[in-house]
Amino acid sequence: MVDNPYPGPQTQRALAAFSNAFTGQPEALAALGFAVVALDERGTPGRDKAFHDASHGDHGEAWHVEDHVAAIRQLAARYPWLDAGRVGVFGSSGGGFAAARAMFTRPDFYRVGVSISGNHDWRHYIPAWSHLYLGKAGRWADVDNARVAEDLRGRLLLVHGELDDNVLPSQTLRVVDALIAADKDFDLLVVLGEHHASCTANPYVTRRVWDYFVRHLLGATPPEYVPSIPSRSTGMNRTDEAAPTQARH
Repeated sequence: MVDNPYPGPQTQRALAAFSNAFTGQPEALAALGFAVVALDERGTPGRDKAFHDASHGDHGEAWHVEDHVAAIRQLAARYPWLDAGRVGVFGSSGGGFAAARAMFTRPDFYRVGVSISGNHDWRHYIPAWSHLYLGKAGRWADVDNARVAEDLRGRLLLVHGELDDNVLPSQTLRVVDALIAADKDFDLLVVLGEHHASCTANPYVTRRVWDYFVRHLLGATPPEYVPSIPSRSTGMNRTDEAAPTQARH
C-alpha cells in the first residue's frame, strides 16, 4: 500500500468525483501492484468546524499521521488482499513534508518513503503561509523534520528541483545534513533545471518514484517503460501497446 498525504493545509481531496491528478498517481501505481490511499484527515474542510480547525497552530501534526495509520489498518481489515505490513508513503511539497515526517515519526509503520520538494521547516518557508496556518511563530521550530530525522529506519528517497523558488532546495539539504549527522542511509536526487511543480512532473522523477516502491516495497524488479508522448509533462507508461498502463514482465 502507498499512502499519499497532502496537508496543504485545508485541502480536500477525497471527493465524490475521483481525480487522478491529485491523489498520488493511483492508476499507475495500481498497475504496478499497489493500492494508493488519499485521505482527508483532521484539519481538512468539508466537515464541522472542530474537524476543520484541528490542525491550526500545530502543523507538525496537521496531517494527523495517526488518522492515516488507523485508516490503512481499517482498510486492510476490510480487504484481506491489502497488506498493512508493507506500507509506503510519498508526496510533493506539503506532501513531501508529510512523507518524510511519516518516515521519521512512525518508522514502525511506514517502510519506504519518497519526499519531493518538501517544505521541511516552516521557519524557512513563506512567512504569510506559516502565519496563516501555524499562528504565532513560537511553535514553528516544532515543525522541523531535521529534528526527527535521526529516527529514520526505512528506505527514504529525497527529491528536489535545483531551481525551486517556492520551497528552496535548502529545505531538503537541511534534512540531508541531519541524516548524515545521524549516520542514516538514504537516497537523494537533485534535478537540475527544475522548479517546484515541474520537478514532480519530470518523467525521470516519475520513473524513479515508481521504481523505488517496486524495488523496496514490492521487492520486485521494475518493468521497462517507454514515453507515451515525448513530452516533459507526460511522464512514463509501462510497455504494452494494447494497454499503456500494463507492463512487460
